[in-house]
Amino acid sequence: MPPNPTQLKLDLAIRGARLDASMRNRPDIVRVPWVRDYVARSIELVLPEDIWVSVPIEERFTENSPYCLGSEGDRFWVTSNGERCEVRVVPQPPYYGKATRSGLPMWRVGTAYGGYVTINPAVGCAFTTLGAPCRFCDIGAWSREGAAPLSVDDVVETVRAAFAEGAVEYVYFHIGYIAGEDAGIEFLDPYVDAIKKQFDTLVAVQLQPPANNRWIDRTYAMGADALSYSVEIHDPELLLRYCPGRANQVGRERYYEALGYAATIFPSGTVWSDLIVGLEPPESTMAGIDALVRMGVLPVLSLFRPLDNTQLGSHPLPTASEVAPIFAHLFNAVRNARINMNWVRDLSFAVTPLEARFFAGEEARGAVGVGTHFYRTRLGTMTARNLSRLRRRLRVRKVSDSLDSSQL
Repeated sequence: MPPNPTQLKLDLAIRGARLDASMRNRPDIVRVPWVRDYVARSIELVLPEDIWVSVPIEERFTENSPYCLGSEGDRFWVTSNGERCEVRVVPQPPYYGKATRSGLPMWRVGTAYGGYVTINPAVGCAFTTLGAPCRFCDIGAWSREGAAPLSVDDVVETVRAAFAEGAVEYVYFHIGYIAGEDAGIEFLDPYVDAIKKQFDTLVAVQLQPPANNRWIDRTYAMGADALSYSVEIHDPELLLRYCPGRANQVGRERYYEALGYAATIFPSGTVWSDLIVGLEPPESTMAGIDALVRMGVLPVLSLFRPLDNTQLGSHPLPTASEVAPIFAHLFNAVRNARINMNWVRDLSFAVTPLEARFFAGEEARGAVGVGTHFYRTRLGTMTARNLSRLRRRLRVRKVSDSLDSSQL
């Protein structure tokens, strides 16, 4: 068994797990077949130290996993090489079995991951329609022909159900590439506005960078509390190979320019970018981490998974030992840059800088301050929401006054 919970998370996320007989008839735990075409089959686990992970199951690459999930009653564990680690299983939220008033199944609207409900209200991704999809992405595989964007009402109903059950705390909107100067910010505006008006929550948005920075100001003013433009791959040649749409339609440099500007607008630690571990040499990923932290941007390391219905379905998997130095570098770089690590957390599908501390030595393991534990409490999350509202009012007022004085 790996020596720390984040390394176990890495191994489980990369290799997945097999199910023993006790887990095969647990529809409350394992996603049922009718979700198969929309959400990768997985089980949500909480490992020691409150480390969240989404564990792939019943995929081709999980057949030879050294990990096996077992259960007895309400107790669950992961076994490997005769060792056992107790874990907590996060069951499917009940709202997955409900429908909105329009008849749309709520699982099609929002998926619970960690403490977030993730929602993609758009249809597909323009990179795919332009014939230049990211080669590791499966959006094109599950996009429905002729489908319409989600309605604001369906989104609000689903979020209300998820919050009422206590399944999640925050809302995370993500969309693919939308061609145009704003890259989809105007499209997201009514969704963010409705959530902010109806719920006391924090909202994160992930999309592609707009053509100019005034749309980043607009993103903050409309109510987004956190923002992500994901570079994915730092090496320019590999970015072009694996993400031709990103490289040609947006441009690598625009990702970094937009992220750097956003980091001057949003609070520390709320602007982040994903880098995928396993698609470029470790030294290139570490160079990407350094480039991001120099701008005040929080790097988050996504874990490459060779999905069967993508162009990289047969790409070799990295091993946890190969990528461990990247995670140690992540924690040290973010800590040295004094970027807040408390906002972006509990991601079951990626490793945050805070989780990466377990790779950075014994001293780093104890480097979690009082603030980290505070922001996990009910009072802490309420304080974070109040601070976010106050800061936005002051920032938007400052920008408005500046525009008025310049007669723009």
